[in-house]
Amino acid sequence: MDSEYRIILNVGGVRHETYKHTLKKIPATRLSRLTTNLANYDPVLNEYFFDRHPGVFSQILNYYRTGKLHYPLDVCGPLFEEELK
Repeated sequence: MDSEYRIILNVGGVRHETYKHTLKKIPATRLSRLTTNLANYDPVLNEYFFDRHPGVFSQILNYYRTGKLHYPLDVCGPLFEEELK
């Protein structure tokens, strides 16, 4: 079933949905190693929660999808750099 391959990431209150294989495209990252036994996984909502900037995360998720990182114009440079760490 398609839903077993999808993953929900709640970042700063904004839900992002993608495929698990998308997050595996960049190995050795926190997103590539998500498991349901992590503290930030909510089994009731079936999602992972990260208290991070949701707008910046949209760009990071698109990087996983396309291999191209775009800088959001509404975010200052130091904040964007910090979110990439």
